[in-house]
Amino acid sequence: MLIPRWFCRIYRQKPTIGIMLRTSVNTTLGAQITNPGTTLFVPLFSRHLPRHILTFLLLAMILLISTSYVQSPKILNKSGLEFFTPASADSLREYLSDLSVSETPVVHGDESRVFDNVRKFYQLNDYKPVWTHSRGVSKRASQLLGLIEHAREYGLEPAHYHLAAIQELNQQLGLQIPEGVRYLLGAEFEILMTDAAISLMTNLHKGYTPFDTTLYLRDWYVQLPTVLLQGFKQENIRGKILSLQPEFVEYVQLQQATEKFIRSGQLTDQWTEFSYPVKDTVALRRSVKKVLIALGYLGKNSHESDFDKALMQFQYYHGLEPDGRCGMNTLDALGQSTLFKYRKLALNLDRLRKLDIQEPTSLYVNIPSYQLRIFKENNCVDTFRVIVGQPASPTPLLEGVMKTIIANPVWYVPKSITMNEILPKIKSDTGYLKRNGFRILDGNYRTVSETSINMAEVSPENFNYTIRQNRGSDNSLGQVKFVFTNPYSVYLHDTPSKSLFSKDIRAFSHGCIRVEHPEMLAEYIIHEINGEKTDITDMIRKGRHYEIDITASLPIYIRYITCEADKDGNLFFYKDIYGYDRKELEKFILQMGV
Repeated sequence: MLIPRWFCRIYRQKPTIGIMLRTSVNTTLGAQITNPGTTLFVPLFSRHLPRHILTFLLLAMILLISTSYVQSPKILNKSGLEFFTPASADSLREYLSDLSVSETPVVHGDESRVFDNVRKFYQLNDYKPVWTHSRGVSKRASQLLGLIEHAREYGLEPAHYHLAAIQELNQQLGLQIPEGVRYLLGAEFEILMTDAAISLMTNLHKGYTPFDTTLYLRDWYVQLPTVLLQGFKQENIRGKILSLQPEFVEYVQLQQATEKFIRSGQLTDQWTEFSYPVKDTVALRRSVKKVLIALGYLGKNSHESDFDKALMQFQYYHGLEPDGRCGMNTLDALGQSTLFKYRKLALNLDRLRKLDIQEPTSLYVNIPSYQLRIFKENNCVDTFRVIVGQPASPTPLLEGVMKTIIANPVWYVPKSITMNEILPKIKSDTGYLKRNGFRILDGNYRTVSETSINMAEVSPENFNYTIRQNRGSDNSLGQVKFVFTNPYSVYLHDTPSKSLFSKDIRAFSHGCIRVEHPEMLAEYIIHEINGEKTDITDMIRKGRHYEIDITASLPIYIRYITCEADKDGNLFFYKDIYGYDRKELEKFILQMGV
């Protein structure tokens, strides 16, 4: 900026009293004087004092303006420790404003999934760039990019988050390119990165979720741009995104074990074929040994005596009876590829993300592990073996609230079991009902003699009776029944068939869940949840029918999780007894973007 010539001419005269301003101060003031070396006298007293004061004020204003002006046209604004150009913010604003809310843009060959939240994020940030700055890509972009590249450690696929397009743009932004092109590529990079961040946050919080209009109505989803902006302002993008994961300990342990699994070896789609029954046991042993070595259960230079121990360890971590024998279930588990195991891990992490456990105490049944666990303050305080529904009558997945515990219950046989199982036995064995403690009841629940019914003519259409089994140790429900809210008439109960709990595959019921040591579970609920001192064991022993209402909230979750982990990072893989994994994996792989 120039100081006008007329101003210099005015003060070439020698005033009575003045202050000399040398051109050497020009660099400090950020201005240029047309005649270098000229000595300027700013008079303090003269006969033209009013004009001099006015001129001096004009000079001060000019100098003040000059100090607020940066000579380069690339005006830099500070954002943290990095700078961005207003032109880049304008380019981003223009890019986002050109599209209507209903439009889904394709950016650098990739479609934006969450464009409404991308737009909202930049509106909250006054359209300032977050992932780029005047010199290229920011450090926080590296945080997010690293998280995307290691997405498999969380059971997610990097390709699902524009990884290829982002890497290409990242490389281009590092080159010497024209400014106009840089602003355009920077805007594309910003949009893809923010879209990836919000998609990643969505999937980490609630699993692979359809990005449809119903998603936009959920409060947690609407808040994602604000949460991401908080991470940006706190310089903790990675931590803020990961904080959206479920806190349920079953999820936390499985995610940590998945991370360990991914880092410990290479994923391959190589399966090992085993034939069963086995004829050549020596060849089978050699094949199994190779698999155990590849999976890390057995060392390459291990002794032959270590084989049985390694096989038993493998069986233990795959929900099988650790007997050291190569049975059909063991060989099936041994044959699975590492890529298949990873996809099972990813599928089960996704299932757990969709499970929302908020209550401090809850019951949790995992069907494939045949276990019921009590959780208190997010810690497992006890575990019970269970028997679940057979594949023909699977236990339904549900959430309910525990309502009542019944000591010495009677069993009202469901219609389907009556028709398919009880009636054929009655027809072939006249003493079956009496021997097993069954009674036939009419519509008013009065006992009807079986001799009064022509069993030969009975059919599902004309049998308008209910069959009830009396209470006692031989009752199919055992001596304890747990009633909870659900639309399937499913409940937990005892069983007289105690020997079935020793089997590794325990899918034998019609859909209800049989619990080993049910009196211990009942005592915990009565004492810890209800705060009562009722002795249910004494009631059971005396054969007394008694019902205890659960006064506090105790939710129960019945889930299908085929992979679990303990606190030490050990993975447990369970048999897909209902075939749900097989049905869901194909669709899930498409959702993952692979």
